[in-house]
Amino acid sequence: MKFLKWSLPAAMLLLAGCGVTNQTSLPIPFLSSIPDDAKYIETVKLPTPPLEKAEGLKKARIKVLASSVGLADFPQLQSYAQSVLDRIIAAAPAGAPDAKVYLLANASPGAMAVPEGAIYIHFSAFQYLQSEDQLAFLLGHEYSHVALQHSPENLLRSLRPYLVTAMDFAVSRAGSDSQLRKSFQLYGSDIISRDVLLPVWDRSAEKEADFLGLDLMTKAGYNPSESLRFLAISGKYDDSFERLHLSTRNQLEKQLDAQLATKTDSPLWNKFTGEFRDAIGKIQEQISSRHEDAKDRMVALVGYMKREYAMERRRPINNVVYAKTVDQNADVLDHYFDAHKVIAALQKAEFEPGQKINVGKLESLARRAVGGKTSDHAYTRYAFSKLRAYQGKYSLALKNIDLIAGQNGDDVLPFQISLERAEMQQSIGKKKLAITQMEVAAAHYDWPVEAYHFLIPMIAAQGDKGRVNELKIGCVARYPQQRELCAVSQ
Repeated sequence: MKFLKWSLPAAMLLLAGCGVTNQTSLPIPFLSSIPDDAKYIETVKLPTPPLEKAEGLKKARIKVLASSVGLADFPQLQSYAQSVLDRIIAAAPAGAPDAKVYLLANASPGAMAVPEGAIYIHFSAFQYLQSEDQLAFLLGHEYSHVALQHSPENLLRSLRPYLVTAMDFAVSRAGSDSQLRKSFQLYGSDIISRDVLLPVWDRSAEKEADFLGLDLMTKAGYNPSESLRFLAISGKYDDSFERLHLSTRNQLEKQLDAQLATKTDSPLWNKFTGEFRDAIGKIQEQISSRHEDAKDRMVALVGYMKREYAMERRRPINNVVYAKTVDQNADVLDHYFDAHKVIAALQKAEFEPGQKINVGKLESLARRAVGGKTSDHAYTRYAFSKLRAYQGKYSLALKNIDLIAGQNGDDVLPFQISLERAEMQQSIGKKKLAITQMEVAAAHYDWPVEAYHFLIPMIAAQGDKGRVNELKIGCVARYPQQRELCAVSQ
């Protein structure tokens, strides 16, 4: 997984407290505990998992779903991935914790683990991975983060409020129908979900997870050389994904840059942008010093493999089963990729107004995406909703969201979809419904900062000063570094 190929929004997210203080400095990577004369698995001492695991896992899950467009409802693929993970856990040292695997509705490359015992892999893994052995390394690597209780420094997710604040200021000055607002709404799918969700590991933690993951997959009977093949294949998929969304990134950065370059009559905004610009170079240098891409990881793994597994020549495990399982789910996977094509095309169209868009083709893709087993999936209906919103048909866009499974039960929509639903409801005059449903979603997801930024001006316009004050107090309590910004009426 490559991290942060773009500078502007990423650096903005890293501006804790809107200033260049010790809050923006990143910890120095700890010295690796990997021995130079033995397998890591033979010497590693696993830390004790936290006692209140169930509650911690619930909170971690809420954080993940608050920044995504939901889980991918592929029970057979999830069960298959879990069987591979169980095999890896069985090969782990004594005292290794249990873990459960989930599929996220995201077409970008990547996976993430939370120390509480959950592993999230993007559904796209079943497009670019070619064998169970490669899947085993992916899961072994992520499980190693769990077993070693690596605490991910998820800078993007934890500091996302600062990006939201900057966008809100920019949008408020550019107008409600600005290209900037459209770009932010479109950007909030696969790209921002991937960048917000995937954690920042320091080099030693990533190296430990690679080496222990390699040990675990090999001990479980898998071919260790497939770890290198995994890195090569996932790197190519990552590059192709980035190329697909490159224009979206570039245009968003240009628009933000134009907004940030303008001096305003707001001292707070000018202070924010000035400190932001001063910090960009330092932050990017810190990120670069922490991150290793696929090639760097391959070099390290080759050396370790030659040292410990030079004589390992194992046949692939269950490749026939892997191919058959993926083939049996090819239809639903294709529907998800159709949905991704729709979203990607709409992103490009928004940023290149002169370019003609084949609405008929996107209509066909969107209808195919919501066909059969995926007719009520959040990701596919989200794509169809995007198409209808692009056409200005907000009522039809909302109908697509209403068709997502769980609407009449206890399930709550993924927060990002809830937010877009509320914005569309606001645009067609259903303001009370937008407020009511956003309050429910905000409470379920432990009040992401976007909820405050949506609700405060909406409720202020209705004249409910008491509720506005409650929200501002709640915003400051959850995001104390945004005290001044939470108090600003928008």
